[in-house]
Amino acid sequence: MAKKTRETLNLNVSGDPLQSYIDAKYASQNNGIWDIASDAVSGLASGIMANKESVRLEEEDNKKILEAHEDQFTQNVAKINDQLGGLGEEYMNVATSEAKVMQGEYMEAVKAGDKEAQSRIKMKLQGLATASGSLKESLNIAAELKNDGLLSKGRTEEEIKIASICTNPANGVFQDGAYGFKDPETGKIYTQEDLDNSLGQIDEVTSKAYLDYEMGQNESGMNYVNGTGPDFDFNRIKTSIGDQFIKEDNIMSIMHDDFRKSGESNTFKAHLKEYLQTSGLIESFHDVKNSDGSLKFDTEGGEGIDTKAEMEAVMEAIYNKKDGNYDFKVSKNIVAEYLTMQSEEKFYGSHPSSKSAKERKAMRPNAGETEKTFIARGGIMGELAKEGTIWNAETNSWTNMDFSPEDVEDGYEKSLK
Repeated sequence: MAKKTRETLNLNVSGDPLQSYIDAKYASQNNGIWDIASDAVSGLASGIMANKESVRLEEEDNKKILEAHEDQFTQNVAKINDQLGGLGEEYMNVATSEAKVMQGEYMEAVKAGDKEAQSRIKMKLQGLATASGSLKESLNIAAELKNDGLLSKGRTEEEIKIASICTNPANGVFQDGAYGFKDPETGKIYTQEDLDNSLGQIDEVTSKAYLDYEMGQNESGMNYVNGTGPDFDFNRIKTSIGDQFIKEDNIMSIMHDDFRKSGESNTFKAHLKEYLQTSGLIESFHDVKNSDGSLKFDTEGGEGIDTKAEMEAVMEAIYNKKDGNYDFKVSKNIVAEYLTMQSEEKFYGSHPSSKSAKERKAMRPNAGETEKTFIARGGIMGELAKEGTIWNAETNSWTNMDFSPEDVEDGYEKSLK
């Protein structure tokens, strides 16, 4: 299958693996060997159901594990708060133990008259003090971000797990001159850098900048309605939004957090399912794969998403950066289009008539109607200007509009009403 392109979003999704499957399927049908015995069909159906149940149970287990890590992180932060900025007994015990070892090594170096070893051990002791200060800072930052509600909802399950492990003093270790954190289940050692990287924040700076940009669209739209400014250029605005605001290190916050300050129920993620369905974009996703490269689902060449699981798979591919099907460029394009739609709404604004922007742009003056009454009922002067139609205040008439005397009389009566 050739690459399928949806022009609205400039999205290319390769369908070759799926097409291979479809070709093989229909080739088998044409050769008359697609007849399957009823017991085989029943066995296949049972296998599918068993697999679905297995997936469901795995998802439930993962959810419980994630909740446990979030609860542990909350408890860890409460302990950090209680220590009033200090490291706490567990870390102090680790530091004291390491210091005693170094002090013993130092005394041995003194007895041996080894000046070089003495200098080296002094530096290690200084490094321990520095590491303790650095750890204290990282832990306090983690607590502050949690307390102030600044951690992004776009953090991955792995990042949530790391924050839970690395803020738990029971997991603290000191090796190679630095503090680390041991996963009690796997034995893996995480670093302070891992902790810092797990604390993804809500991008308030970009959020404010975007809202200022969006409000600027509202002012530009008023100018267009009044006939003194250019129309909304969707593609240009989309490119501008994508380039200015959407980066790899903040796209998760844009998608998961209240980026537009319109409420937690109005995030990109919350609206994604409806957006995919109404935009028609969902039809472009037809080869979402499992981690082993096999197709996660088959929609017969992209003709539609048939089940809740398939829809969730598509959404995961868009807003979960750890999903095997995630592609930053694809997600950036989708988010840019979504935000451009919000900017377009700001540009044209709402009107008491409840007419859509499309309806308002199609409006034309009634005979006998003035510029003010035309705008008041939702008309857009900028649209008329494209045709060369403007209101001449000196003659109280429209240029490039031809009304008969009957039209003028009828239109005048209508405009008065």
